[in-house]
Amino acid sequence: MLKRISIPAAAALLLLVVTVLAGCGSGGGTSGTVPLNSIPEAHQTTPAQVTLNVFLVKGETVSQVTRTTQTSTDLVQQALADMLAGPTEAEKTQGFSTAIPAGTRLLSYQLTNGKATADFSKEMLSFGGGSSRVQAILGQVSNTITANDPAVKTVSVTVEGKPADEVLQP
Repeated sequence: MLKRISIPAAAALLLLVVTVLAGCGSGGGTSGTVPLNSIPEAHQTTPAQVTLNVFLVKGETVSQVTRTTQTSTDLVQQALADMLAGPTEAEKTQGFSTAIPAGTRLLSYQLTNGKATADFSKEMLSFGGGSSRVQAILGQVSNTITANDPAVKTVSVTVEGKPADEVLQP
């Protein structure tokens, strides 16, 4: 004996069968799926540009230039890296230079209770002498650090772990 099905139940059954059959393609056509990596994330953001304050030398004065970055790394370390790289070509045409010897690298940077310590490689020692050059080096480093982190109260500069006032002698 055959049972009768109501029209709404028959429509639902037909919809189910069509849906199942639609998902069983032969593989020859295009599918209705989208690769996961092509779906944009709802909260995907592009990094915002951040302004860094870098101190270089112009004439006899330690002077500020601004640079922009899209990095999410520590801003002070990025600013110090930019300072160590020296002036850009555009900044050179404006008369900017650096007192920091070429090849100097930042070995470490720490901030503890408002005291920043920046340790540099031994190349810093090849500055050529002169008290004004030492002051320019320390000014570039100290100003670059304090201008990029308001939490910094004091700055200590070291060269391979030794205090600058001991190793950077005029």
